[in-house]
Amino acid sequence: MSEPDEQLRVSDAERNAVAGRLNAAVGEGRLNLDEFSQRIAAAYGARVQGELEVLIRDLPAKPGDRAPSGSGVVVAGPDITATIGAIKKSGRWVIGSYTTVAVAFGPIKLDLREAELAAPEVTVSAHTTAGSIKVWVPSGVRVYVDGTTRIGTRTVEESNVADSPDAPLLRLRLDTGVGTVKVYRT
Repeated sequence: MSEPDEQLRVSDAERNAVAGRLNAAVGEGRLNLDEFSQRIAAAYGARVQGELEVLIRDLPAKPGDRAPSGSGVVVAGPDITATIGAIKKSGRWVIGSYTTVAVAFGPIKLDLREAELAAPEVTVSAHTTAGSIKVWVPSGVRVYVDGTTRIGTRTVEESNVADSPDAPLLRLRLDTGVGTVKVYRT
């Protein structure tokens, strides 16, 4: 007699796939930071399929972004995640139309000054339960910043704002439970 699928042991790859779905969901506003923190901890602690399935059962599947061909730059996947530690991204890379960056405990540093936006409107959603979020934005891009900080400060520099309504739009959804959020314009 074979055991039910929900009792099969899970791999690290399966845990990471569920973490990616949870990161996308928090970026879309489907989960709040408390729900995300609880579910991400449960995902990385899961031993069997049934424990993972219950964490994403109420979430829709999210398609990934396609990379522009022949661009010669590193393409960021739709999700950049870590459980504990820092996430740092800089240099020449393509940001898809929707990218989620999430870490449960640790800082996030995103330097977008050399990044290429893959669409006229791009959303970057960054989330950390405990840690700071710093984002450097290139000149010539319109920026809309929203999100929440429960304990900490939020600072958005207003220099080098794009004057043209035709300039690309970068939407930043920056959430932290405990920490600071800083957006620098260069």
